[in-house]
Amino acid sequence: MNKMSENLHLEKIVIDKNQKLILDSNKLDNKKQIVIKKGVECEIEIIEENKKIELELLLEENSNTEVSIFLENSDLTLKANLIGRDAKIKISYSNLSTRDSNNHIHIYHKESNTRSTVYCNGYSKKSSSIHFDVNGYVEKTSKNCSCIQDSKIIEEEDSKSQINPNLYIENYDVEAAHSAYIGPFQKDEIFYLESRGIRKEKGIELLVRAHLLGKLKLEEEKRSNLIQRIEKNRV
Repeated sequence: MNKMSENLHLEKIVIDKNQKLILDSNKLDNKKQIVIKKGVECEIEIIEENKKIELELLLEENSNTEVSIFLENSDLTLKANLIGRDAKIKISYSNLSTRDSNNHIHIYHKESNTRSTVYCNGYSKKSSSIHFDVNGYVEKTSKNCSCIQDSKIIEEEDSKSQINPNLYIENYDVEAAHSAYIGPFQKDEIFYLESRGIRKEKGIELLVRAHLLGKLKLEEEKRSNLIQRIEKNRV
C-alpha cells in the first residue's frame, strides 16, 4: 500500500494475486484506489457504519472482482473502471439507514467483452431517505459488453428515497438493463409467508434479512452479527 499525495488523500492498493480484501475502519479513512491486476480473482468486503466512503476500482484484463458492501447510516461513492478486456465485476451493496444517505455508483466499460452487475438494496427507517445514483457507461469502442443494474429500497414509512438508474450506452453491441423499486414489501410476499404459518411481523423480519443480506458473500459469523444489527434497528 502506497500513500500518495497528501493533497489528494488517496491510498492505492494493488491486488496481484487471488485473494479476499477486507476493508475496515482503519483502512477507510481516505479515498481508496484498488487496482486488480490481469487475470486476478478478488473479493472485496466492507461492513461499516457512520462513514463516508470513497472507493475507486481499476480492473485489468481478464480480472474478476466480487464486491460485498453493508453500510449503516453511511454514504458511498464507488467508481469501477473496467480498463481491460474480459474484466468482470459484481457489486452487491446493502444500505440500512435511520438518517438520510447518499450513494453514487459509476461503472465505466472502457474495453470490449466487459461485464458488470450492480445490486443496490436499501432499507429506510424513521422516515429517512436513501438516494441511489447508479450509472453505467459503455464507450463507443467497447463491444460485446453487459451492464446490468437492479436497485430496490424498502421503506415502512413514507420517505423521500430516490433511485436514479442511468445507462449511457454508445455501442449497439451491448446487453444493458436496469430495474428500480421503492416502497413496502409486496402484499403477496407477506401473504405467502402467512399461508405457511408465519405471522406477519416475523415474515417481514425474514424479508428484511433476505433483502439486505441475500446478495452479500459473507462468512456465517458476520452474517449472524448483521442479522442482530438489522433486528435491533427494526425495533
